[in-house]
Amino acid sequence: MEYTLPAIYNIPSPPYFLVLIAAVLGVACGKAFEVSLKQKAEEWSKRKTNKPLSDVAEIRLLFPLAGVCLCSWVFLGSALTIFAVSWAQGFTTAFFVVTFSAVLLWTQMIQVMKAIEEGGSEALEITSIF
Repeated sequence: MEYTLPAIYNIPSPPYFLVLIAAVLGVACGKAFEVSLKQKAEEWSKRKTNKPLSDVAEIRLLFPLAGVCLCSWVFLGSALTIFAVSWAQGFTTAFFVVTFSAVLLWTQMIQVMKAIEEGGSEALEITSIF
């Protein structure tokens, strides 16, 4: 009589495909975010808009950033799952890491935009600090 393990111990194959797809889509969303941010800065510099540069709560910036965050979450969660971490553990850890990173990115972007509004692009040069 052959002994087989119960279904609870059945280990699924690692999600290599999810890692690949999330990386490709993440790069695409990142490029869309870059283009949107450059357009916003260009519109502000040419005075085509009355809105301040630091007002970044626009759908054209939020949507690509949400895509980057979602793809980063899937990529990181899948990558952790490849290294023998359970799905729940991997995706929970990835959720907290990606959420924390997104909040840091958003607050830093607002600070950089305010610095550009106040001092122009020279405010970002490292030589102007010293």
